[in-house]
This record gives sequence, C-alpha cells and structure tokens, in this order.
Amino acid sequence: MAISIERARQFYENDSAHDFDHVLRVLANAERIAASESGVDMAVLRTAVLLHDIARAEQQRTGKDHAAEGARRAREILANEPPAFVQAVSDAIASHRFRVEKPPQSIEAKILYDADKLDSIGAVGVARAFAYSGYRGERLWAEDGNGAHTAFQEFKRKLVKLKDKLLTPSARKIAEQRHQFMVAFFEQMAAEVRGER
Repeated sequence: MAISIERARQFYENDSAHDFDHVLRVLANAERIAASESGVDMAVLRTAVLLHDIARAEQQRTGKDHAAEGARRAREILANEPPAFVQAVSDAIASHRFRVEKPPQSIEAKILYDADKLDSIGAVGVARAFAYSGYRGERLWAEDGNGAHTAFQEFKRKLVKLKDKLLTPSARKIAEQRHQFMVAFFEQMAAEVRGER
C-alpha cells in the first residue's frame, strides 16, 4: 500500500458524516466488493479509498469540487510513486462523486464509487444524513423541503436513487437490503411525524 491508514488519517478534518470513520467503512466496503471482482489492483484501490475525501473540508470552505481537488492533492501526496499508479489513484478519486461529469472507468474507480455510495444508504446512511443535516443546522424533518437540506430531503433527492446507480454486481447485491431498510425507516418516520403511527 502506497499510503498507510495512519498517514491518511492526518489529512482529514471533516464533519462527522465525512470523517475518517467514513473512510474506514468505505475501505471495508471496497475490500468486500473487490473480493468478488477480478483484475483489481488492491494497492490502487486502497490508496484511492484512503484519500478520496481529503478535500471535503476544503469544499465546505471554498465550494471547490472535493473530488477534483482531492485528485490533485493525491497527486502531490503520491509524487514519489510510479506515475501510472498515481494516475490510477487520481482518476479513481476524481470520479467518485454521485454527481460527476466523468464516470468511473477502471475497476478500482468503480469499486471506490460503489463502496462510497454503500456508506450513504442503509442504517449508516440514515445516520450520516441526520448527522450532516445537524451539522448544517437544519430541521429534523421537512417533508416539502422549502429550501431545507434535511435528512428526508437528502433521501428523496439522492439516497433513494443510489442502489440503481451502482456499477458492480456485488455492490448492487449488498445495496438491496440496505435500500429496503432505508426506505422503511423514512416511511416510519414520516408516519410518526404525521401522527399516523
């Protein structure tokens, strides 16, 4: 591995929805997916996972795309590594966002994308949505939105779509149960907010 977990940890100062615990969960997801895929360069994959959100805090401060900026910073961090390795890591980081112009091409980039999205659904995904909403000072619930970025709005706009956007068969299989849990959770919460349950 070109970068250790300990070294990667020093690059993170993010909110609790995108902190280093998120990175470690994405790494576990990526290793699980990779076990079902062939031709995966695990050094590229692990390095890309460990560095994929290093520019997230900067995006919060400046509005710069964290994937593009993270890819740039990864090239600096890995400057002493072979150029092909650096390019593969950088490309994977640059294409890991849900809203991305250039979709992931390599198997490592596809696995990073999928592993990151799996951490956005299921029980962990629900918890992260509420953590991020709280970090932004949003209300607990706003069904209609009205400009709010509540956890429910994140679910309606993005999270409910993720399982159909995954790129690898193994990630799609993992996503099924997580998706069902998440849908059931928000249905239950909506019913409770309305006083129906």
